[in-house]
Amino acid sequence: MVEIDKNQVASSIREAIEDSPKKSKRVLLKTLLKMFGHKTRQRHWIEAMDKCITEAGVLISPSLVEVERDGWVVLSVTDPQLPVGDFSLKDQEDTEGSKQGLAPDAWLTTISLKSFNSEKEVEIRFVLPLLERLGYSEEDRADGYPVEQVVGVRKTKTEADFVLFNGLNRSKDSALMVVEAKNVGKKLADHIGQARSYAMFLGTPYFLVTNGDDIRVFLYRSPIESDVEVFKSTRRDISSTFSALFNLVSKKAIIEYKRQKATV
Repeated sequence: MVEIDKNQVASSIREAIEDSPKKSKRVLLKTLLKMFGHKTRQRHWIEAMDKCITEAGVLISPSLVEVERDGWVVLSVTDPQLPVGDFSLKDQEDTEGSKQGLAPDAWLTTISLKSFNSEKEVEIRFVLPLLERLGYSEEDRADGYPVEQVVGVRKTKTEADFVLFNGLNRSKDSALMVVEAKNVGKKLADHIGQARSYAMFLGTPYFLVTNGDDIRVFLYRSPIESDVEVFKSTRRDISSTFSALFNLVSKKAIIEYKRQKATV
């Protein structure tokens, strides 16, 4: 029996996605299993496949370990590859000369114990502290930001809950991320399209939606390319997943993403 070169399989998957107009493909998990030479869904195989595909520069949503054998996954490639760097390290070095990670944060470790009773509480008690920890100041943040959308000949004016910019400049060149907050219990899937439309008209590369319990982050690329879900977590797990979120959508990370994107 010929042994399958799993790295070659992952590279072939990446090449196929790069050749697609949307830079994204929807695939059954059982199809991926077959490509890697597996017939059944066993966790150690799934974890090895996930690692191999990710190392080839392919983003997977949701994670393979979350999907049943007959379930779908979305595979995407981005240019530049994400994350564009490790921004969780401090500029200073400790006394032994090694860099330290993000400082321990009591808010991150205790926020899972809180409860919210309205959308406004989600905004004030969860979104605002989270954005602060992602490096955004009040100058960067535009609350209730007006968005004029044009569809055909029809113009509509709405408000995005939060739009993040690089400083006080409110131009598209400075736009970083749209954030939409919903009440606890609201289905985020029903509001992704709204946040995406804001990102498209405002020119932000990312949009984040949360209901105070779940957090989902998407990379908006263009009208013809598929959005990429780059982060998915819960408030319960945010303490352990925060560094991954920071490396994707902190102010430093998005500014660097836009810089690298401009050189492609």
